[in-house]
Amino acid sequence: MCRVLNILLALLSRILFAVHGLLIVWRVVVVTGKTSYWLLLMGVTLLGVEMAITIKYTRNAEWKW
Repeated sequence: MCRVLNILLALLSRILFAVHGLLIVWRVVVVTGKTSYWLLLMGVTLLGVEMAITIKYTRNAEWKW
């Protein structure tokens, strides 16, 4: 049960970060009118890759620092 909770918390933190990034880029595009800022979301999409690697290779779904 603890492993499932750790995975859910890891997923929640990355979802919140992705939503934050999406809202910030959306607001910048609205204010500046330049659609090229949407390319900044490519970095946010890598969160899914990072999360999959972290969950697969760590015991508690987070790296120990």
